[in-house]
Amino acid sequence: MSHPKPLLKPWLWARIDSGKFPGVIWTNSEKTEFSIPWKHALRQDSSDIDSLIFKAWAEVSGNGRAQGDASVWKRNFRSALRAKGFKMVSDNKNDAANPHKVFHWPDESASGANSSAGSQEQDEADLFEDYGLTTQDSQLGSCFDDCLYLPEDTAYLPAESSASQDILQECLKGLNIGPAAEATAAFEPPPEQQQLQNQVAIGGCALPGQQQYPVTFEGAAGETGLPEQPARPIGGAVGGACDGQLAAQFLHTMNKTRDGDNFKTHFRILVYYRGVKVSEQTVENEAGIRLVYSPELKGTVLDHESGLSLVSLPTPGVMLDQTQANLTQRILDKLGDGLDLGVSSHVVYGQRRGEIKAFWSFSKFDQNQQPQEVSKLHPQVLYQFRDFVRGILDFINGKDSPPCSLFFCLGEKWPDSRPWEKKLITVEVVLTSMEFLKNLAVEGGASSLQSVELQMSLEEMMELY
Repeated sequence: MSHPKPLLKPWLWARIDSGKFPGVIWTNSEKTEFSIPWKHALRQDSSDIDSLIFKAWAEVSGNGRAQGDASVWKRNFRSALRAKGFKMVSDNKNDAANPHKVFHWPDESASGANSSAGSQEQDEADLFEDYGLTTQDSQLGSCFDDCLYLPEDTAYLPAESSASQDILQECLKGLNIGPAAEATAAFEPPPEQQQLQNQVAIGGCALPGQQQYPVTFEGAAGETGLPEQPARPIGGAVGGACDGQLAAQFLHTMNKTRDGDNFKTHFRILVYYRGVKVSEQTVENEAGIRLVYSPELKGTVLDHESGLSLVSLPTPGVMLDQTQANLTQRILDKLGDGLDLGVSSHVVYGQRRGEIKAFWSFSKFDQNQQPQEVSKLHPQVLYQFRDFVRGILDFINGKDSPPCSLFFCLGEKWPDSRPWEKKLITVEVVLTSMEFLKNLAVEGGASSLQSVELQMSLEEMMELY
C-alpha cells in the first residue's frame, strides 16, 4: 500500500530537530533560519553524506528514487523549498571548509503567490547554478553546480545576461559533458552488431572497407557511380513507371549504391539550435564526416589521416536569447575532436572523440525515452545496409518504410521527457542514397515493388550482409 506524500514543512522541521543529518542544523535560537550542506559533486572531498537530506526527501516525496542521481535529488529539494516560500539568505556553497546554504523558514501567512515574489531572479540563479555557469550579477553568486559534468580543474564560463523562464524550464535537466571513461554508459548494441564492433579499428586507422583517402566530389555524382538524386524521384504514377518498371528501376538504383561488399552514400547535415535550423549542407564524401566546432573553418576540409570530411557547427552568436547562446557555446567549446560518422563496408559507424556526450536515434520523435550514447571507447555500429534492405522488404509487405537518417543530440540526454525541438544542439544526418531509394519506393507505392525478381534480389543482398 502506497504512503501519501508528506508535507514538506513538518517533515523538514523534524529532520532538522533530529540531528541525524550532518550539517542540517538550525542557525539561530529562534529556529527561523537553518543550514543545508551544499557541496559540489565534483569536489574531491564529496561523499554520499552530503546528499542525505536530498535523498531522504526524494524517497518520501516520490520525486526521485534511492538509486537515482544526487544532482536530481538536490534540484527537486531546492524546487520544493521555493514552492513553499523558503528564502535563501546566505549562499556559501563555495566555502572551502564548509560549503552550505542558509534558508529562512517562511511565515505561516506566506502564500504561494507571496513566495513567488522575486521568482524570476531566483529562476535565473537556479539556471546558472544547474549549468555550472557564473554571472556578473553579485545577487546570483558564482560557480554554480549540479548538472554540468566537467573535470574539476575546468574553469567556469561567464554569462552576460539573465535567463528566461522558458530556458529554465526546458534546460534544467542538465548537460552531459565530461571525460567519458565510463564504459558502462555506452550504448550496448544488439548481439549481431557486437562482432562487427570487434572488427573495426580505433583511431585514425582505416576500418574494413573504408577508403583511407576517399574521393571527394565536386557535384559530379555521375563520376562516382552514385545515382543522380533529384528533389523528387521518378517512379510509379509520377514518372509513369508501371507493370514492374518501378521494381526494375528500384533494383537498378539499389545496385548503383553498392560497390562489392560496400555501400555508397553522401551525407546531408542539418544543424538545429533549440529546434531552429541554423545550417544545412551536403558532403559528397563516401568515407563520412566528422562534426567539429571550428569557426575558422570555411566549407568542408578533408582530414587525410581519417579520410573524413570536417564539418564545423555554426556559432550561436546570432541567438536573441543570450542565456541559450551561452549554454550552446559551452557545449560547442567542449566538442573537442568532435563526432565521427563514417562508412565502413556495409555499416555506418559513430564514435565521439571530445568531452561532449552524444546521443542518437533513428527518429526525432523517438518515444522510447531510452537514451543511446555514442561510444567514445570504440567505433560503434549505428546503421546497417542490411537493415535498410530488410526495411524495404517489410515495406513491400505493408509495413513502415525504413529510416534513412540518424538524429543526434549533443550535450544533453535524449530521448527523454523533453522533445527534440527543446534541446540545445541537435543534428540530423541524412544518408542521401538511402533517402533517394526510400522516396522512390514510397512515392511509387508498395504494390509497384511487388516483383518476384526484386524480392529475390533483396533477399540475396540480405544473405551477403
